[in-house]
Amino acid sequence: MATLLRSRKSLIWATFTLAAVLISNFVFAPSKAEAATQAVSYFINGDCSDYYDEEEEYAIFEEEEDWTCYVTVKVKPLAPKRKVILQYWDKKWKEEDSIVTSTKGTANLFFDSYCYSGEFCDGSWKFRVLVTAASGQKATNSTSFYINFYPLALDDYDEDYEDQ
Repeated sequence: MATLLRSRKSLIWATFTLAAVLISNFVFAPSKAEAATQAVSYFINGDCSDYYDEEEEYAIFEEEEDWTCYVTVKVKPLAPKRKVILQYWDKKWKEEDSIVTSTKGTANLFFDSYCYSGEFCDGSWKFRVLVTAASGQKATNSTSFYINFYPLALDDYDEDYEDQ
C-alpha cells in the first residue's frame, strides 16, 4: 500500500512539475522585442558610385543613357523581411521607390531621373532610405545623402535637333 501511495505522489509531483515548466515557458519566453536586432547597411552602387570615387559627388547624367545608380540595402539576420523605401526631401520626405528585402536580406532601390514636369531633374536632391519596423524590429533610416542630376545643356539639345 505504501508503494502505491508513493507512486501516486510521484505522479502528482511529475504532473505539477510538467505544468509549471509549460507555464513558465509561455510566461518567460523571449518576446519579439528581445529577438536579435537586425543590422542594416546601405551602399550606393553603379556608375554614380564610381563617379563619386573620382569627383566626390554622386551624380546622374541625362546624356549617359546607360548610367546606373541605385542603393543596395542589406539586412542581417535575414528574417524578418523588411520593407525599404527610398525617399527624397521636398518640404517633407516623399517616396521615390520601395521594395521588400529578398530571401537573401537585400533590396535594390532606384532613382527616378525625371521630375514633376516629366523633364530630367536638375540640381542636387536630398535622399535617405527608410527601413520600416517589422516583427519586433524598430524602424531605422540611413543618413541623408545628395544625388546631383545633370540634364543636357541647352547647347546639347540644339545639336540634337540640328542633326535631324
